[in-house]
Amino acid sequence: MIDKLLPSYPLTLYKTDTEQYPKYGLPEGYTFVFYQPGDEEAWARLECSLGQFDSMEKGLECFKREFLVDQILVPEERMLFVRDASGEYVATATLWDGMYLGKRCQRVHWVAVSDRCKGKGIAKALLSRVLDLYHELGYSGFIYLLTGTRYYPAIGIYKSFGFTEYRGERSLSDSMTDEEFQEQNERAIAFVQEKLKEYTHQKGGT
Repeated sequence: MIDKLLPSYPLTLYKTDTEQYPKYGLPEGYTFVFYQPGDEEAWARLECSLGQFDSMEKGLECFKREFLVDQILVPEERMLFVRDASGEYVATATLWDGMYLGKRCQRVHWVAVSDRCKGKGIAKALLSRVLDLYHELGYSGFIYLLTGTRYYPAIGIYKSFGFTEYRGERSLSDSMTDEEFQEQNERAIAFVQEKLKEYTHQKGGT
């Protein structure tokens, strides 16, 4: 569940050494499957369980807006789910297109892992598989993702895969000037660094 009491600032992370990343497999009893028509219900249900939406209707509207309006990309080739032994979808992530500084680039999009699966290594296995898919589809050299301060545990995982925070001078948001963006971005990075220190300490330094 998202901690909505934390400050909410967006962050962009990117990776250029796309050939280098750790390889993790799923724990026993879990499998990867690609999206099939009708799985938008499972996607919305998972996102709602994490607090992304307050209703299935809003989740399904978001799915349609994000994944069903592009005439080139199809989720059947790019959206992954993790399914447990009972057949329930407990995690998802998608390799999708996005705009990065005016250029169309590949990004890791809408990563979600059920709270009941925390600590099982599913997020790491999922990110490994998305990066594998990135190469299987013929891409190389650059990939990015959008996240935020409320997702700092996930940011720790991304950084362990070689993603780094964007610290450029140009704003990545049309709603902010370059100066406003730089100020907010540095505030967000500092906040995440502090929270990750606390998080690591709470886990006993592991």
